Amino acid sequence: MRLNREVVVRRALALLNEVGLDGLTIRRLAQELGVQAPALYRHFASKDDLLRAMADAMFDAEMAVLDRPAPGADWAGWLADRSRAVRRALLSYRDGGRLREHMNEPTDQWPGLELLLQMMEEAGFGVEDAMSAVFALGGHILGSVIAEQEARSLDRPPGRDVRIDPRRFPRLARVATLRTRGRDFEREFEYGLEVFIRGLRSMLSASA
Repeated sequence: MRLNREVVVRRALALLNEVGLDGLTIRRLAQELGVQAPALYRHFASKDDLLRAMADAMFDAEMAVLDRPAPGADWAGWLADRSRAVRRALLSYRDGGRLREHMNEPTDQWPGLELLLQMMEEAGFGVEDAMSAVFALGGHILGSVIAEQEARSLDRPPGRDVRIDPRRFPRLARVATLRTRGRDFEREFEYGLEVFIRGLRSMLSASA
């Protein structure tokens, strides 16, 4: 097999799904590719360099479709679409949330981000407030993804029997009963996204 960066990254991402981020080593990847470890250093200066390339590639498919907003889209709809796309990308690989921390400065996403900030500014946000909103929402996305992926890695059964005394904690007991099938991470993410965007709309209305 003729090695290049694309081939190595593609196999590294496949291996990531098998062994997780902690199990991914240069030596193990070299074995998968049928080469010696030094051969990989011809393409990547270090393991961190490889991880950055993997993180960039993880986003390629999802974010490419969001280069520009659809005709007639408003800032809130496009912000929600981008948030869902980022979440899908992070969940597409095991430990994708942790891998995100190794991502290069996403200069290829700057045009889309610039357009989003422009849309929000035209709607009435200050550009600093708009950027703060994007960063804060990014924290919600990343936190929800890491929580979901950690729950998977711990192999927790979705319907664990949680015994709560309904006399002392009636509300907690009711919620626990409603969650007998386990946490619905997508529902929690969507709830947070809706609350966040409603809050931004409210702030915008209050400042008008």
